[in-house]
Amino acid sequence: MEYAEILQRLDGVKRVNDSQCMARCPAHDDKNASLAVSQSNGKVLLHCLAGCDTAAIVSALKLEMSDLFPEQKQPSGGAWEKLREHIYSNAQGGTFAKKTVYRKPDGKKAASWALYKDGQYIKGLDGKAAPLYKLPELIDSKDPVVFIPEGEKDVETLQRMELTATTTPDGAGEKWRQEYTPYFDGKRVIILTDNDEAGRKHGQTVAGGVKTVAKSVQIIPTTAMWTDAPEKADISDIAAQFGIDEAKSRLMAAAADTPAEEKPKRRAKAAIDFGADNTRFEWFPYLPKGDYSVLMADGGTGKTIFCCGVAAAISCGRKLPGDVANRKPERVLIISAEDTGEMLKKRLVNSDADLHNVLIIDCQDSEGMNFTSKLADFEGEIKNSGAKLVIVDPWHAFLGEDTDINRVNAVRPVFQKLANVAKKCDCALVLISHVNKRAQVENANNAATGSTDFINASRSAMRIIFDEQDPDVRICIHTKTNYAAYGQSIRYRIHDGGLSWDGFSDITRATLEEAARKRTTVSDLNAKQARMDAVNHALIAAIQDEAPDCYVDGIVKMSYDTLKAKYSDDIFGNAQPKRALDSVAGELLTEHGIVVVTGKTFKSEGKTVNGFYISLAQAEAG
Repeated sequence: MEYAEILQRLDGVKRVNDSQCMARCPAHDDKNASLAVSQSNGKVLLHCLAGCDTAAIVSALKLEMSDLFPEQKQPSGGAWEKLREHIYSNAQGGTFAKKTVYRKPDGKKAASWALYKDGQYIKGLDGKAAPLYKLPELIDSKDPVVFIPEGEKDVETLQRMELTATTTPDGAGEKWRQEYTPYFDGKRVIILTDNDEAGRKHGQTVAGGVKTVAKSVQIIPTTAMWTDAPEKADISDIAAQFGIDEAKSRLMAAAADTPAEEKPKRRAKAAIDFGADNTRFEWFPYLPKGDYSVLMADGGTGKTIFCCGVAAAISCGRKLPGDVANRKPERVLIISAEDTGEMLKKRLVNSDADLHNVLIIDCQDSEGMNFTSKLADFEGEIKNSGAKLVIVDPWHAFLGEDTDINRVNAVRPVFQKLANVAKKCDCALVLISHVNKRAQVENANNAATGSTDFINASRSAMRIIFDEQDPDVRICIHTKTNYAAYGQSIRYRIHDGGLSWDGFSDITRATLEEAARKRTTVSDLNAKQARMDAVNHALIAAIQDEAPDCYVDGIVKMSYDTLKAKYSDDIFGNAQPKRALDSVAGELLTEHGIVVVTGKTFKSEGKTVNGFYISLAQAEAG
């Protein structure tokens, strides 16, 4: 495969020089374009600065390692046969590039590109992305219907039928580029798929790219026009078999018989026409109903045990931490891509669940389920189960292979649909997420895998961490809430594959974020805070001792050195005396009615000293 073709599969491509580009690495959550892509003697070199293995990068691109090496143009079996050439034009109608299609000696097809520059064709695309085929004709067309087959030959066949058609530059397996989407705004789009699995998947990819703006979308397989069509057959094969007029007649009949996915009509309503907000919770304030919540944790932390503990309580009608009202037993559905039903059953048993009230779709039965092309399967399973709590573990295993987990415009529509499913099924939906530690600095919620929009679109989020003082204890921290105040952080103890609730913790989202900013652990941060609290307590007690007995006694003047000599050298801790006193001045005034004014200079025993004044609030007011 050529250098330029590989670049087309990457996002965020930036040219460094004639033989090297930087792009976002597809093998990890890359925000900094850390993948170096270069070419040497026809071979494509991939190097991730974050350390990803080349094989992992190639796999993420859905390529083979052999694709990084130049193809043999004249193999021993004979010469390549040139089949056809296609000229690509830009939106202004100028020539962009030429694509040449060959047949190899083994019968397979291949293509090469040549960029049009300065009046001549230059091999490759120089890192540029090719436009849609026949783009100027698409732009100029007044036809409300646009056909999208899989290849250029098919576009030309459809043009012979006097139909408007276009296609993506590299056919099946190609990612949909966002810049293609606006050209289909308000159009009725009809997608024609080749008669093979790759063609059917490509049709779904194209549909996902256009349906946000198209008036309607239809996907028509080759077999809808030719019942016993051979493998890989397309609209051009139908025209060759039956003639162009018959092929068009069959196409029009299939279009009339194929249901169209219509773009929903949106109609603005006056605010007064909406009802009152009636948000309800399965577990207040952590799990709202009719929406999805996120649970984040490192692998091995105990997030599945936590979920089984929550599921057990709900299945039996037991109170969960923070519950005020009594519960009644309710159904729970667990959909897992990682655990077997036997393992989940064991954890539920050890958490005293009512096994009749917990339904499981385990790692074997959940294979093939996804939120994109098969969302209806999820909705059907939830409705059939009658579950009021649905746990999906982990969410990204069900995203669908054609959806980029790191792109906001790719994942936001998925989450919106998931939230709507939760609303229709009147359940609380929990999406389990692994943690990406590199992303977490100032925002604890950035730890979730994938696009930040995953968390942004949620209505509640929680993060599970280890209790650094007790290896058997975990802490679940409420890190996001849209419908209520933050809930207390919950401690739970793991034992025998189950859990028991262990009260609450003072660790909060702010604690996590401060520890991340200071690059320390929560335990060390708490220890430092405890030392500071002890210093402040001792300093407040000392000022209380030195304060005048009543407001008529006036003002006590004292130097910083005198206070240290009288109490201890550590009375101010490691802080400057003025800063230490200023930090407790508010509490001294509000809690004890003592006014402290720092930064004063006065005479003491014939010397000028730096210090502070102490008085009572009544004396200050008088």
